[in-house]
Amino acid sequence: MMPLRQAAWSKVTIFALAGAVQLTSIGLAHAEEDSAAETAAARTLAVDGLRLAQAGKCDEAIPKLERAEKLHHSAIVLSRLGECEVSQGKLVEGTEMLRKVLREPLPANPSAALSKAYEHAQATLDTAKPKIAGLTISVAGSATADLHLTVDGQVVASTLLDSELPADPGDHVVEASAPGFLKATGRVTLGTADKKTISLKLEVDPNAPVPPPAVAGDDVKAGTVAQPAQPKPQQAHPAPVVPPEPPAPPSHAAAYVSWGVGLVGVGVGSAFGLIAMRDKHALNCDSNVCPASSRDSVDSAKRAGNISTVAFGVGGAGLLLGTILYFSIGGSSETQAASTPRHFAGLSAGRAMIGPGSFQLAADF
Repeated sequence: MMPLRQAAWSKVTIFALAGAVQLTSIGLAHAEEDSAAETAAARTLAVDGLRLAQAGKCDEAIPKLERAEKLHHSAIVLSRLGECEVSQGKLVEGTEMLRKVLREPLPANPSAALSKAYEHAQATLDTAKPKIAGLTISVAGSATADLHLTVDGQVVASTLLDSELPADPGDHVVEASAPGFLKATGRVTLGTADKKTISLKLEVDPNAPVPPPAVAGDDVKAGTVAQPAQPKPQQAHPAPVVPPEPPAPPSHAAAYVSWGVGLVGVGVGSAFGLIAMRDKHALNCDSNVCPASSRDSVDSAKRAGNISTVAFGVGGAGLLLGTILYFSIGGSSETQAASTPRHFAGLSAGRAMIGPGSFQLAADF
């Protein structure tokens, strides 16, 4: 005994085949607007596809029904195509076809075949919906805008990441790729009405080429021609006035050294002058005539006096030279004139007069 569902579909097929010569029997009422060749091809494909589906050969019927539907839409053909997809395990695709059929309102006086097609579409949809599984895909490591995602080779929008996707029960291959990253692949097996999540991670590709910098030619690709940059008119600006750097302060190191030498000379001269005076007072000489026994003391006093004289000379010269250097070294002539005390402005020569127990400085102006 033939199953009830198959028997019902036999009646639908009989109605469709019996009226195949009339396009309205398979939902091609608008076919007269198309070419005769397309109309005849659609009729032939639809009849053959319905016969194969009735015989349980959906794998052979699906290609014929798909081609017939592409040529001319028919609710009967689309309904039978959706049922075949569901029977082949493609629940998501098949149920979407059945929903499309059911969204179309029935005409005022539908044929018996069309009414039965709607009834079977609703029954098949109600049975298949609870069996559809759910798959959630998560990808880490790349920006969503650059991500290319596929499930079983079919492109999936990256905006559906982390959202549950309707999926057919069975094995699935998920692939994710992005520029500069290695492709990530994952496999998952879903049971009837199963809900699973698969997580992929993109790893940076060490051999990925570095993208070239953006150039002006990109504007041409976008449909616009880059205009050459026009030089901006230069405005005349007065040259900035840079204040002169202040002159470096004059160095008085030489003057200080000369003064130091002068002070040392004066000190040495004073010491030996005192020694000479002491030795002179210790001699027993009458009218600058000394006995022969005092010759050594006399010679010592003379040496001390000579050393004192030379030391005073060196000291006086050092003091005089240090004074001259202090007021004359450093800066321009105007600066020197301004910084030199009035009583040194005309200084042209100096003299030192040194003797035992005395020291005098003289200068010519």
